Amino acid sequence: MTSDAGLLYHLLCHFWVSGLHLEIPMSTLTGLFSRGPSFYLRVVLPLDHPGRSRYRSGRVVLSLGACSRREAISKGIMLRAEVLRGELPPTASAGHPTATGQLLPLPAASGNYATTLPPTAPPPAYLREVFGKWTEAKSRNKDTVAACKRALALFEQQTGNPPLAALSRAHGVEFRAWLQHPDRGTTTKTAHDRMTWVKSLLKFAHVDLELIHRQPWEGLDIDSSTTHRRRPWSTEELQTLLNAPLHAQYALPADIKSGGAAAYWVPLLGMFSGARISELIQLRRRDIELINGTLVLNITDDGDDLRLKTSAAVRKVPVHSELIRLGFGDYVNGIASPDLSMWPDVPRRDGKTGGYFSHWFGLHRRALGLGRYPDFHCFRHTVRSALANGEVAETLIDALLGHEAKGSTGARVYTHRALADLRTAIEKIEYPGVTASVAYLRHLLL
Repeated sequence: MTSDAGLLYHLLCHFWVSGLHLEIPMSTLTGLFSRGPSFYLRVVLPLDHPGRSRYRSGRVVLSLGACSRREAISKGIMLRAEVLRGELPPTASAGHPTATGQLLPLPAASGNYATTLPPTAPPPAYLREVFGKWTEAKSRNKDTVAACKRALALFEQQTGNPPLAALSRAHGVEFRAWLQHPDRGTTTKTAHDRMTWVKSLLKFAHVDLELIHRQPWEGLDIDSSTTHRRRPWSTEELQTLLNAPLHAQYALPADIKSGGAAAYWVPLLGMFSGARISELIQLRRRDIELINGTLVLNITDDGDDLRLKTSAAVRKVPVHSELIRLGFGDYVNGIASPDLSMWPDVPRRDGKTGGYFSHWFGLHRRALGLGRYPDFHCFRHTVRSALANGEVAETLIDALLGHEAKGSTGARVYTHRALADLRTAIEKIEYPGVTASVAYLRHLLL
């Protein structure tokens, strides 16, 4: 075979160089076909041809360019001889005609020719691979990664984990319905969050990795309604909290997540300041300041690993007189170094300062017979209600709670209040019918 092909090749070269064009009918050149003004040649490789390992279908399609039929026949004969001699041309880009004599993989619509794609095509990509690259793209806390991973596992379970190229909008519609099915036993917010995580990975695959031409689930959302609205603590609920051994006897819990003394003081600070749990947990000794005779919580993000929700959260909150009565000043004075945490026994959770403490406080509430609500964040609603009942101006309430000031520019500037105004306002927090024991001071006397 090889010697005959070589002889044919040399003869054709001789005729071509000599300007002698062979008159060969179109029908005598097997595999020649045209598309518009361009001609192509399909060559079937012999079974022992070395190109068989590269082209598993055994077929190669070559572009001959735009030319006359005579030229196409002449070029085709030359190229067929080259291919049969084992001289395969370089691979062209799929779907684009190439320079004369290069390989032209045909699209799937052309039937059998689709099999001429080389076996070196990239393997199919899956969403779990995208997840791995997403986690490496930038620093993300453990909770974020874990939440996304859980959503990915649900995606794989429900969809059967198709390759990204095969993922359709119909898959998204079915996954959305599956997440909201009563059998899942989740809230609409949880279903919304899980749908959003999967969509985030698909967007990353599309925009950052360019693995897919579009995000097929764009616009597929789940309406998230709040099934339980936060509300202020009632008088009875506050008294139930304070009657427990923890606050009545300073009986600190054994659970390491409670953070020792934090279990006693942090809820009280929440009751009388409205500060967020993360703001209180990250307090250092240096953040408790004495300014003109007033003890103040300096809530700041100025320091390593200190985080606040918004820029408006940076503020100074006077310590309520009830906290002074309960011995908070004595507790502060017992911390030797200004660089120490106010709660050295609180375990830290990566990226979520109050995470462990919040989990413990939820268990503590349920152990007291309190339901899902009120939770710790409800102290903010409780304090806002108490301040409003005390006829404190809205701008002062926002300043104490670290909310963005509402209204005009003048109103926003007005929120930079003098400490005396803030101290007067904070003392408007009153809980008639609620009494707290001086358990900490009694503990110091033991």
